[in-house]
Amino acid sequence: MTVMDNKKILTPRHGSCLAHGEAHSTDHASWSRRDFLTSLGLTTGGVFAISGLPVTAYGRNPILQALGQIETDRILVLIQLNGGNDGLNTVVQVEDDLYYNARPGISIPKLDTIPISTELGLHPSLGPLESFYGNGDMAVLQSVGYPSPNLSHFRSTDIWVSASDSETVLNTGWAGRYLDVEFPDFGEQPPEFPLAVQIGGVSSMMFQGPSANMGMSLSSVALFSQIAETGLVYDTAGVPPTTYGSEMSFVRAVANDSFQYAEAVQAAAAAGPNSVEYPSGNSLASNLAVIAQLIKGGLGSRIYVASLGSFDTHANQAGQHATLLRYIAESVSTFYADLQADGLQERVMTMTFSEFGRRVNQNGSAGTDHGTAAPLFVFGAGVEGGLFGSIPDLSDLDLNGNLKHSIDFRSVYATVLSDWFGLSAADTAGVLSGDFERIGFVTDPATPTANEPEPLPASFVLRQNYPNPFNPTTMITYTLTEASHVRLQVFDMQGRRVQILVDQRKAPGAYTMPFDAGNLPSGVYIYRLDTDKGSEARKMALVR
Repeated sequence: MTVMDNKKILTPRHGSCLAHGEAHSTDHASWSRRDFLTSLGLTTGGVFAISGLPVTAYGRNPILQALGQIETDRILVLIQLNGGNDGLNTVVQVEDDLYYNARPGISIPKLDTIPISTELGLHPSLGPLESFYGNGDMAVLQSVGYPSPNLSHFRSTDIWVSASDSETVLNTGWAGRYLDVEFPDFGEQPPEFPLAVQIGGVSSMMFQGPSANMGMSLSSVALFSQIAETGLVYDTAGVPPTTYGSEMSFVRAVANDSFQYAEAVQAAAAAGPNSVEYPSGNSLASNLAVIAQLIKGGLGSRIYVASLGSFDTHANQAGQHATLLRYIAESVSTFYADLQADGLQERVMTMTFSEFGRRVNQNGSAGTDHGTAAPLFVFGAGVEGGLFGSIPDLSDLDLNGNLKHSIDFRSVYATVLSDWFGLSAADTAGVLSGDFERIGFVTDPATPTANEPEPLPASFVLRQNYPNPFNPTTMITYTLTEASHVRLQVFDMQGRRVQILVDQRKAPGAYTMPFDAGNLPSGVYIYRLDTDKGSEARKMALVR
């Protein structure tokens, strides 16, 4: 390790790009072998696998156990983008020549993007999410990462799911550590339903506690369908009429008896059929369809995990990446349409994450190699929509030529735990082994469960305008819990007042005011609400 100005200088990890040849192949072989072993339970434990259908029966999981005891019906759905999603082609810096110069063959033309500000546009494949952003139900968290980033798939994934520092190796997940100590008797009183469910992919360390986990992992939609139809994990009748077949039938029967959540899954599946048709040929859509069934059927689980891959786009990135982003957009939009049919969209927050982003410059194979910081998306009616964090500065890279992060991923976790689920600040700090700044992407933070005083009720609320971005009109909504003189004004980014929308005393209630941008130029504007009890301001984007 070389030291300069008291800072660590990290050399690029050998094997992170195609140019490293055999080292890169070895890295991927190790990654694939690790995933294979994990799917069999050989790296996390607690799995039985028969006839190629592994089912992980998670044991004690502290954080999920605590979430089960919290007085909340809120649900978190995590979508893991395996392989390292290219953030620069997901949220495109349409006014940055450095971006286009670095990617002459794979950059996304400005006119093809979906504008979300004067400087940024979404990849065109994310079209089905345009209304989410405009309605304020989608937050874009930019430049998410961590200090001293690691460019290995499996190591960086472990860092994300364990919420550890990059130099610290942990065998427990961020969701598993604190509550194992907080609820030591949980194993003696297991719930009748799993507190966490993973659909598809390999068993995640995210839910691993010091001793075991709690929840379940269904390796495939086919396995879910079998449980939903028969109440059994394995068919004890479909075996050959031989001594070997009898032994297999016995083992399968034992496995069926050991899987304590089959009945709960079967009941939820029957009670919560999908209300919409999900896209075919899209594995993420199939997994989210299962999750929607379990939510709508009242399974009771707090956290669900689905995954999509492979975002490891070293070569010929353009087509593959466009398809994967389309899968995300179609899946998420259909998932929320399904939830909305039952009035459940308010209860469910969905978040994407990936182990890292990609390098700024395209490589010689029309792709991108392993990088660092990248954006992630948060969806839901409980989300404060808009942009969070700093736009990546392509002129200010780290010592290895990679993007610098502006949001620590543990700040995202802290926000979810404290503001969405309502864990106290002390409990959240215990889970994450430190205090991390929370980000305001939850519209209505849950009341902390302990160790924090009850917040004073707000006398007014200013909501995100709708639609946003807009052209040329939008609606601004605010709520008063007590009578107050109200002044609602719009300013440009230089602080010059553009318009006064309201300037009078108002009774308690909800109000909506239209704003017509008229002949104003495209750009970001600020609207501010002044009341007797204080002021609040928000940003909105006019895109012509």
